[in-house]
Amino acid sequence: MDRGGKTHSWDDPRLRSLLEGHGGVLGPCAIEQHFGDEHLGLVRAGEMLALPALVIVAGEADAIIEQSDDGNVLTGRRSSSNDCRLIFRHAYGRVRCTLRTVGNTGDVHIGLLEHRRFDEVQAINLMRPRGSRGDTRGSLWTTIEYHADPLCELQGIAWRGGLIQIARISLSP
Repeated sequence: MDRGGKTHSWDDPRLRSLLEGHGGVLGPCAIEQHFGDEHLGLVRAGEMLALPALVIVAGEADAIIEQSDDGNVLTGRRSSSNDCRLIFRHAYGRVRCTLRTVGNTGDVHIGLLEHRRFDEVQAINLMRPRGSRGDTRGSLWTTIEYHADPLCELQGIAWRGGLIQIARISLSP
């Protein structure tokens, strides 16, 4: 992706420096990434935010860490143009992501990224029925869990489209 000279690929020197040479290297232990109060705020489009277990890479739209009724979450804007990647500092064989879709949102695409070239190895699409786009009665909580084969570990999650709230990500070697 190119935004006026800002690239977000495996070869991006800013991303490589944030990964500290651990790209593709299996994580040493299980870790759970929450979004703490110290991380509250905006990650502007085209920018990155380094957290202990991962790097948030905001693509064409801003990403936001904000407080919700259920604790702090990573989220975006109420639109269908959200674009964010969560790049793990190490590769992991087991990834578990707890998230929710909120009422009155568009369709959401979530892709799980392999550790070599950040290609999607699995995709999940969450779709709202066309007749209920304006329905704000509730939200769907879901947990996505992926178990990779050896040498095919994951290094990130891509999210595009409608609004979601990511509460936590659990990573195991």
